[in-house]
Amino acid sequence: MESAIRWSPTSSASEQRFLSVDVTGKAFRLCKVTGFDGKTIRHEVISTLTNVPGFRAFDWSTSNENLIAVGQSSGEATILRLGGDDKASLSFPVRNQRYCNAVAFSAHGLVASGLDRVRNDFCLNIWDVNQRLSPAGGSKGFPEPLRKLASSEPITSIKFFRDQPDTIVTGVKGQFVRIYDLREGPGNPSLQFPTRCVHNLAIDWLDENYIASCIPSNESTICVWDRRIGSRLASPSMGSSANVPDSGHATPALELRNVFHPKSSIWSLRFSRTNRGSLAALSSSGHFKHYDIAKDYLPEEYRSSIDETLGQGSSRSYPESVYTKRVRDVCVPFDHPTHGCKEKDRIVSFDSLNISLSPQPSAIALDGNGQPQIITVRAPCNPIDLSSQSVLACGISSNDSDLRSIHPLSDHISPISDLIGNIKSRVCSSSREHGAHSNGQLFVSKIPESEPVPSHENRERVMALGTTGMPLTAKEALTLSAVNQSRCKEGYLFNEALNRRIASDDQALQDFWSWVERARSDSSGTSMVVNGLDLNYLGVKNVWNNDLGSGFEQRRIGAKTDDAKTAAAAIVTLAEQLNLPKTKGCDTAYQGHRQLCLRLCGATQSYRELEESVKALSGDNQHTKAAALAVFQDEPKLAYLALRSNEPTQAHKLLAMAIAGASKGDNGTDWEETCAEIAKELTDPYARAILALVSKGDWNSVISEATLPLKYRVEVALRWLPDDELTEYLKEATNTATHQGDIEGVVLTGLGHLAMGLFQSYIGKYNDVQTPVLAMSHTVPRLVSNPKHVAQFEAWRETYRLQMNSWKLQLERARFDVGSRRFAVTADGRKLMPPPPQQVSLTCNYCTSPLTQHDSSSEISPSTKTAETVHSTNGNPLAPTVMSGTVCPRCGRHMPRCGVCTLWLGSPDPMSRASIAADVEAGTRKLTGADVMRRFVVFCIHCNHGFHAHHATEWFKRHKVCPVAECNCICDR
Repeated sequence: MESAIRWSPTSSASEQRFLSVDVTGKAFRLCKVTGFDGKTIRHEVISTLTNVPGFRAFDWSTSNENLIAVGQSSGEATILRLGGDDKASLSFPVRNQRYCNAVAFSAHGLVASGLDRVRNDFCLNIWDVNQRLSPAGGSKGFPEPLRKLASSEPITSIKFFRDQPDTIVTGVKGQFVRIYDLREGPGNPSLQFPTRCVHNLAIDWLDENYIASCIPSNESTICVWDRRIGSRLASPSMGSSANVPDSGHATPALELRNVFHPKSSIWSLRFSRTNRGSLAALSSSGHFKHYDIAKDYLPEEYRSSIDETLGQGSSRSYPESVYTKRVRDVCVPFDHPTHGCKEKDRIVSFDSLNISLSPQPSAIALDGNGQPQIITVRAPCNPIDLSSQSVLACGISSNDSDLRSIHPLSDHISPISDLIGNIKSRVCSSSREHGAHSNGQLFVSKIPESEPVPSHENRERVMALGTTGMPLTAKEALTLSAVNQSRCKEGYLFNEALNRRIASDDQALQDFWSWVERARSDSSGTSMVVNGLDLNYLGVKNVWNNDLGSGFEQRRIGAKTDDAKTAAAAIVTLAEQLNLPKTKGCDTAYQGHRQLCLRLCGATQSYRELEESVKALSGDNQHTKAAALAVFQDEPKLAYLALRSNEPTQAHKLLAMAIAGASKGDNGTDWEETCAEIAKELTDPYARAILALVSKGDWNSVISEATLPLKYRVEVALRWLPDDELTEYLKEATNTATHQGDIEGVVLTGLGHLAMGLFQSYIGKYNDVQTPVLAMSHTVPRLVSNPKHVAQFEAWRETYRLQMNSWKLQLERARFDVGSRRFAVTADGRKLMPPPPQQVSLTCNYCTSPLTQHDSSSEISPSTKTAETVHSTNGNPLAPTVMSGTVCPRCGRHMPRCGVCTLWLGSPDPMSRASIAADVEAGTRKLTGADVMRRFVVFCIHCNHGFHAHHATEWFKRHKVCPVAECNCICDR
């Protein structure tokens, strides 16, 4: 270190001084602050001390600003006086010359010097400056130190305590941090901490129980010690070999590892003089870090009990646990890749201020150019947290409130799909929002936002709203983060038609649930069960490759073989049973497979269906899509009519002309180039697919059109690619969709084992576990039994259940649990999941026995295996005591009374003779759901009062407070 700076501890708001030290130039300057512009300070020099002997360490007296102690290479400790004669100094020589590594002043006139090791000589000398300055102390001869300590132990750092000026902490090189009490005799023990962190000692100005030290290089470690828990060492003035601690090694209260980069070293450690537990560290690279050290919470009752037992203030003598509350970078290293500076501009020294410029700690710092400046630690960011309800809470400093919360846009006003649509319309540019496929506009200006993109990438861009272009507001961002929660509230579950309406803002999800709806409709009967094999929920790739998963055990119902021939035969038989019509296409050896695959894609099967579909799409102003479906089945005339009907635009007429021109054949190079140039100006995927075909007459050009939805590309491949090429295409398309997490790939994978990889990528990309769990509940464990896939699905399922619980949607979670279990039934009616165990039971308040009662004639006997424990009822179940409410079968006590009507809660067991007799008397009237619920018992989870269900319903329609007297619980929250 070539220079240093120290702040005067006696500085006040009216006058501030600091000491500038030029180590290389051997000079000290006492300066007064004259101005401050927020960072750089203006100052004037009050006094200067030059021609100082070369020194390795220095200290500035806190009690007398004119005194400076320096430690020289010869081992002498010299006291210098500022503002006086340069020769006015006082030296404390040593008998054996060696380096003086540290000097320190005490608050009442002692000075200590720490020396390098010499055999059989003391390395820590304590001198009394007042004695030497007196007339009697100025006699000639070799002066003896007041105390001599640490025999043959090199001292690296020294600090006096301010609250106990006769106590000193030292660093013994490579061994200990040791504390000496100078009032004790040489034979009395001292405190020490075994450690290699013995450099740059610093004592917390506001809590001197804590001491910081460090290893300056290599490991770059800082330790914080509590002097109240150090181990005792006998005979501190003797050599370390004879010293034996009387207890185990004391550990640091806090250890900070890898504080700086390994190539830099720690130059300074300082505690703040205005903020307790604020420790700052500076590295050789100018990296300036600040640590906020806080104490663990200790109840006031604990402190009070100690003070009462041992005396007032005794609790402060007990050690307290500390932790790192916050770490902040005040200045980055000069060689930082993005925020670095010139090496000369880095911070080389600092000292804490004793006056507060702000609530945060401040320090005076010196850069490499010798310019002093004030550095204030930036205030920490306000605490912020995001709840599971997507509510953002921010801590603020205000007179009215200390918390600000931001809520998503309310989904009570409009459905989540409408909210997302409103956000899109605001954020997206007009060219992206109003593309060219639904309103007759085919040609757009060539700007980046309107360029055609693949179908899966188009969805990714929509899902990444706000990352490019106009940013989102906080409410909009929270709304998008709560999409799954809002959909769950609206009933996004196992009703595919309802799911499509809820996800009307996402075309890919609408197509996905349309496919699931068709597959579920097929699985409701036995139409897809052939030759003892359940062929439900298969994808195109499964059918084409005769792939029913790893083993047929889950799909087998009556068949015993599980080879590919069995699957192939079943697929052909299924295609025949479904009476699938033949359509135009290429020659194939697997006609049945292609027909079934087209059905799984949702493609039209006959010319009549195609004609009706084209007519409906044209009427819905989707001319290009209607024409494309006709072209895909090689029906150019139908495509031409679709583009010419229902008030076509000029662009549609031009596209119809292109189809008509292509049907005449003999298209040359000019024709292809013209179509290619037009296609570059198009964003509508169906128009691009039509032009791709009519320009070259090659079906591969349609399949390669990435902007076209995947199911239509697969449909074209199934109709027109030869068998070998189709096999290769389906393999490549499935791998691509799985890798990209493209949910459109469900037409290829189905909801079998292939879908697990697809959904895993989908979850990783879109952070949506909701849709995969709802979809795969149809087939796990009914059709998917691989242990790896089952475990993977269970992890997704449990994650979604936890999400619903965190959203406070326990009712929806219960509906999900019940609904998913209904799918765990094979085609022949076998249930694959056991009923859930009993989750709630009523027990007696007095004897804690269950209140379940069964008499000897009950249909459910004690030997029946049920989810609850059955207890026999002693006595007559028709007795009036029992009929007046539920009583404990063991002690005979009633359940509590209803908080509204004050009658006993509970009702007789419906399987007992009494209930049966009552039902006979009431006739054969069928009970409604409301009648059944009237018998239920409900409890408030806050005050534990119970009510009859119908009484609670009527009461809380008009009140919020508990009806029980003297209970102020707001039960209806």
